[in-house]
Amino acid sequence: MKVVIWLVLGLLLSVLNAKEINSDQVKVAYVYNFLKHTTWQNESKFSEYNLLVVSKNENLKNMFLMLSSRKLLEDKKIRVFFYNDGKPPKNLQAIYVDNESSALYEKLFHDYESDDVLFISDDYKDKQKVMINLVQSGNLITFEINKPNLINRSLSISPDLILLGGTEIDVAKLYKSSQNELKEQKETISELNKKIKERNTELSEKISAIETQKKGLIEQQAKIDSQNKIIAQQLQSINDQQNTIDSQQSEAEAIRKSIDQQKEKLSAGEKKIAEKEGVFKFLLKSHQQKQQEITRANDELAHLNQEIEKQKENLVEKEGVISTQKGVIVILLILFAIIAVLIRHVVRQNGLLNALSQTDPLTGLYNRRVLIERLSNEVQKYNRYETPFSVLFMDVDHFKKINDSYGHDKGDRVLKLIGSLMNQHTRDTDVCVRWGGEEFMILALNTNLENSVKLAEHFRSIVEHFDFHLDTKVTVSVGIATMQKGLDKEELIKAADKALYAAKASGRNCISY
Repeated sequence: MKVVIWLVLGLLLSVLNAKEINSDQVKVAYVYNFLKHTTWQNESKFSEYNLLVVSKNENLKNMFLMLSSRKLLEDKKIRVFFYNDGKPPKNLQAIYVDNESSALYEKLFHDYESDDVLFISDDYKDKQKVMINLVQSGNLITFEINKPNLINRSLSISPDLILLGGTEIDVAKLYKSSQNELKEQKETISELNKKIKERNTELSEKISAIETQKKGLIEQQAKIDSQNKIIAQQLQSINDQQNTIDSQQSEAEAIRKSIDQQKEKLSAGEKKIAEKEGVFKFLLKSHQQKQQEITRANDELAHLNQEIEKQKENLVEKEGVISTQKGVIVILLILFAIIAVLIRHVVRQNGLLNALSQTDPLTGLYNRRVLIERLSNEVQKYNRYETPFSVLFMDVDHFKKINDSYGHDKGDRVLKLIGSLMNQHTRDTDVCVRWGGEEFMILALNTNLENSVKLAEHFRSIVEHFDFHLDTKVTVSVGIATMQKGLDKEELIKAADKALYAAKASGRNCISY
């Protein structure tokens, strides 16, 4: 057995020391030996070894097919399958994922979590999830082993496998590193919660102040309503007094008419005195009686006139009181209007301050702070529901040349027009942001990589054919990154930035992802 191992080691070392190293051959040879030195718990129950290869390297695929046609394991055939974005086959014993397909590694690692499947990765970065991981440094290819992951899958490896050049991964060190990262994240979350609490306290104080003002206005309105009610009662009382005075004046007028009639009768009686002396005494007596009635009527009339004068004086005094109360009501109404205008102004100023804290003053787009907050929310949603989203990182090509040639006013106008085009040609759910300088971002929600590429190409074409009224064309380069498992918002932005640099390196006015 050891002789075979040393022969394999000699073959690998000869390949590694050759002038033209064929790394694909080394990887295939390693995979064969990994299968050879691994023991499955149910190995006696399957008649052949099923190997899934995840790679787009045609040369590597052909080598694996050649291996399956020439080599056996424990007198059993090795059957090779290739991943084609469809449903992977079941009853696998091993899966090999090369470094160009590393984005699929974690998905497959979870899909086969309940199966005893050996995972062979090619320079995969997350050491906590690897079982056997190939590592290339210059022209040298070695490998590392994470034994706890093998034991969890009920797999065991031969100690002779270490002789092929393998090293064991320090799981405790990885755990400590992940705990430190978790601690940093918790501290960050704690700081954010503290800021949110302070902000909520400020909002509560503002709301309390508004409620106090509102309560004061309600009390003032109640006082105004009470004053109006009192004034209405006083007006009704004045109307009643006026009706009484009118009635008394009517009675006095009737008395005057009665006196005039009596005077006429007296005059007629005096004429008859000369004719009839007998009747004279009677008439004289009657006259005296009438004179007494007239005297009483005059006294009553004088008394009524006095009462009328008193009522007039009371009416003048009440009219003065009513006039004063009307002035107070007018002042209260003016104060209420001023307070309402002040409240409206404060609400409007708060709205303007909130809008200014979230928008870029030049383009009117959202600023970097809004994007960071939205990205945090979307990453949490993705981790919980796997809702896809993408980030488009755009940069205006040769913008410094535009500023130098046409001036900063023209440059600012170009940035404003690009911001306007972003708002016109994106969905209402997308978040358009000026990242800084001539850099822009679009947070495309519910958008996978394919649709993100279509959106980026559509917008790139619109900018290229838009008339900016300059002697030169204005173009943009776009980098795209789509959210994947295990990424945080900083890593997603870095991925989009890296894609943007790739687009610029490809000649600008293009997209990269």
